[in-house]
Amino acid sequence: SKPIARFCHTCAAMPENSRGRWGLGVWEVVGGASSGGIVVRVGRDTASEMVAERLATGSLVSATELEDGRLCFERLSGSGPAYGWASLRLQAGRLLLAPVAGLWEVVGGGDRGGIVVREGPEVGSAQAEARLETGALVRELELVGSRLRYRCIVGQGPEEGWVSVHLQGGKDLLTRVVAPGAESEIIGLPRVPLPVQAARGRILALHGAPGNSNIMRFQVKLLQKVAGPDFEWSFLDGPCAWEPLEGATALNLCERTLIEKSLAKGLPFTQWYSHPLPELAGPSEALADSAPQAGALSFENVIYLNVEDGMGFLDEYIAREGPFDVLVAFSQSGTLAAMYLDKLRTEAKPNPWRLSLLFCGSMIDDLRLQLQEPLALPTIYVAGGDKDDWCAHGLRCLPKMYTDLKVLTHEDGHTFPTRGPRAGEIYEQIVREMRERCGLPPG
Repeated sequence: SKPIARFCHTCAAMPENSRGRWGLGVWEVVGGASSGGIVVRVGRDTASEMVAERLATGSLVSATELEDGRLCFERLSGSGPAYGWASLRLQAGRLLLAPVAGLWEVVGGGDRGGIVVREGPEVGSAQAEARLETGALVRELELVGSRLRYRCIVGQGPEEGWVSVHLQGGKDLLTRVVAPGAESEIIGLPRVPLPVQAARGRILALHGAPGNSNIMRFQVKLLQKVAGPDFEWSFLDGPCAWEPLEGATALNLCERTLIEKSLAKGLPFTQWYSHPLPELAGPSEALADSAPQAGALSFENVIYLNVEDGMGFLDEYIAREGPFDVLVAFSQSGTLAAMYLDKLRTEAKPNPWRLSLLFCGSMIDDLRLQLQEPLALPTIYVAGGDKDDWCAHGLRCLPKMYTDLKVLTHEDGHTFPTRGPRAGEIYEQIVREMRERCGLPPG
């Protein structure tokens, strides 16, 4: 369990719009990794006295005042000063603090010492010995119907578990903590909302590598079925040619199976960018970043080629056929999407869609192309469990790449989830998020 944090007594005279426990949201320190954290000062003015200790990267803070790119905070987790003032960005523009989404506050159970926590999503699953106290702040890990899997950030009670968002009669037990409404103005992030065309959500679907649009159509059939007729789909083929490498066993280099060739329906296999071809001394030598081998998989010394071509191709298509509301990307295309969004940010251009759905892979292993700072676009990452050779690596990398990330896992491997009931739970949760982001009523 975790102690309830104190409130920042130095900011008692808060402006009217910042009153309330989480009135200006909860923020995460995303900068300062190479310098032991970010600078904290005792006052709003950047010339005020500097606190000796830095606020550690990864710490969470509650904002009590926000003015001219400066934030008065109280630390909720991590290490460093308990309170003070910090800058949202460096003068060069690099982000130091980012708002955290997916937070809930426990508002029920005040007369019972908190709310009931269970070990599983079923209301009949085993009950935890302790309750989650009223007033606790938790981070959403998964939402299945009205059941929330959480991780406690502030408050007494089980660190993780499942709780009900509301009672059967409709009384709220938890309420969402809304991130700052003027976020784009506050921290300069290009998050311009896009219009929904003809009251239908528009989805752009990008295949993995090697692959093509026909294979992607097969992969998303279950998701399309759950999404229903309120969404229209566009499928795009990657611009980079691909050919199998004789003798290779790597997933991205070996000959395609008969089933894959059948699903391709005559379309060539393509990719979004390419890699230097390895010189094979034997069948086990292949590009480490994109293929499971008999030995341990390595993600070091990875090189991407033709990335600018892939991003330019995607940019031209969106300019011609957009706007889109949701991106659905599998593996390599999720990596390209991250690099493309980072490029748009450096050019001060708006995000080209509202929500990213990334299935497997999607990390950036070429050190030259990794993100300068995490992306704020709402993102759901679906990983394939122990049978997916990239799962553990993705679960390490993706939370560092996105500030508004929800992670869902299954055990079907490096593919879209297919086996129920878990596949159905994942797709239902994804579609709820899609509908909300697209401004569509609940399905």
